[in-house]
This record gives sequence, C-alpha cells and structure tokens, in this order.
Amino acid sequence: MKKLILSIALFVAVAGTTFAQKKTAEERAAKSTEMMEKNLSLTADQKTTIYNANVEKNKAMDALREAAGEGNKPDTDQIKAVNTKFNKIVKEILTDDQRAKMAEMKASAAAAKDAQKPKASDNN
Repeated sequence: MKKLILSIALFVAVAGTTFAQKKTAEERAAKSTEMMEKNLSLTADQKTTIYNANVEKNKAMDALREAAGEGNKPDTDQIKAVNTKFNKIVKEILTDDQRAKMAEMKASAAAAKDAQKPKASDNN
C-alpha cells in the first residue's frame, strides 16, 4: 500500500512539473522591472523604458534558446550582445545614484552566489 501511495505521489509531482507553464517574456519583464522600481525608485518614464528593454531582452533570449534547440546552450557571444544592449539602455536611463545602487545590488548578488558555491576541499 505504501508503494502505491508513493508511486502516485511521485507521478503527481512529475506530472505537475511537466505541465507547469513557463512565464512569458512580458511577465518576466514585469517582475524584473518591479524589482528595479522597488530598489532603485524609478520614475514612470524610467519604468516604461526599462520594462520595454526587458521585454526585448527576454524575447531575444527566448529566441536564442529556441534556436539552440532543447538541451543545448545558446551561443555565449550572442547572449553577451543581448545583455550588453540591455545594460547600455539601463545605464543611459538611470541617474548616477541609481547606477551606484544597482552596482551595489549586483555586487551583493555576486557575493551571495559565490557563498553558495561549494568550496574545494583537500582530499589528500
């Protein structure tokens, strides 16, 4: 009986993740823009410009992933070009204070990411 219940639970978990829908480029852009608005105190014009740039970036990244095919990674140079274009737009629209705050946020995120990486251990 336990095996049957466990099997059903496993099936439901797998089926649930299989049918989960990915968020659209617009939904991801809205979430990213809202985070930036909250942390950087964007003006209405800045929010609109950054949202549009986020949508364009997300659609370009989706196209790169689709072109690469399932299980393959998109070309790194193309990804960098998309990110560079987005970062240029953001840099132009933000004030000096907002750019400084964004740099702090990126540094904090990078530090947190590094802290999560497993450290190499000596097995000698």
